[in-house]
Amino acid sequence: MNFTRMCLPVALAVSLLSSSAAAQTSVPGKLGFEYQRLNNCGPVSAKMTLSLYGVDLAQADVAAALKRTRADRNVTTPELAAYLERFGLLTVRRWLITPTLTRRLIAAGFPVILHQTQKPGDDIGHFRVAHAFDGATVLSGDSMFGPRTRHSERDFARLSQPYNGEYLIAYRPKQAKLLERVLGADWGRAGNLNRLEAVSAARVKADSSDAYAWWGLGQARLYKGLSRTAAPAFKEAARLGLPAKHLWYQQDALEAWNRVGWYELTRDYATRALRSYATSAELNTQLARALEGLKRTAQAKTAWRAVLIENPLSLKARAALKPRS
Repeated sequence: MNFTRMCLPVALAVSLLSSSAAAQTSVPGKLGFEYQRLNNCGPVSAKMTLSLYGVDLAQADVAAALKRTRADRNVTTPELAAYLERFGLLTVRRWLITPTLTRRLIAAGFPVILHQTQKPGDDIGHFRVAHAFDGATVLSGDSMFGPRTRHSERDFARLSQPYNGEYLIAYRPKQAKLLERVLGADWGRAGNLNRLEAVSAARVKADSSDAYAWWGLGQARLYKGLSRTAAPAFKEAARLGLPAKHLWYQQDALEAWNRVGWYELTRDYATRALRSYATSAELNTQLARALEGLKRTAQAKTAWRAVLIENPLSLKARAALKPRS
């Protein structure tokens, strides 16, 4: 692929970061925008991001690479990262994005893939690519709403809350030092997870009925390897009530519960989520693991077979279904 676009010199980036007059600032490059086909916000977000690095691809080709079958409705953030890295880019996945940080990243030349909801207050997960700002307003390439969709600071916060400000940055290796300067303490994964834990704990203390804050606390602890303290946080988030589709997009609670042996909890919540998304490979994988833990071998095999509908290459499913000699 042809990566000819020059990154911003560090001195210019720092100037932009400190300037209050930098209205109408955009990431360099031409945004390859396209409205999405059904359930294609992930592929279109990858397409837009790559276009800003000089790579022009068709939506259909990106979707074919990212989605395992036509039954696959959902692309995850790690799947987006792995795909973008095929083109010589590096990626960082972090949490706690804000409008201010988004503007700083754009000013430094980095498009930001945001994991948010489609609209404020709804339960549909959505990817969009922030690539410009106009004063305090962030502009995104949004495959549902247009190439320069405007987000006020208030709406941005509401869109980001359900996934605790999850975001993904793709960058060239030579941009690493600049990105490190912009992200500061969030450059390192451990530092970002520590901050996510602290922020989520403070939110829980301020409002113990905030299910998303409990979820963020669980995520931080799970990714730090602390499953035993993550599992109760996720349980409280679930008890307080999450949107019906929340587990479509993130299965971290199920992962934590399976790790600590709370198989009944995983079974119950995975089964509930599968009622509206029966072919989800991620949900069926967690359900199969829970059923194996409960010694429900026949039911587990049924769940593993469901995994293969959406992900026929799943090594875990194939191994679980392989006849024993």
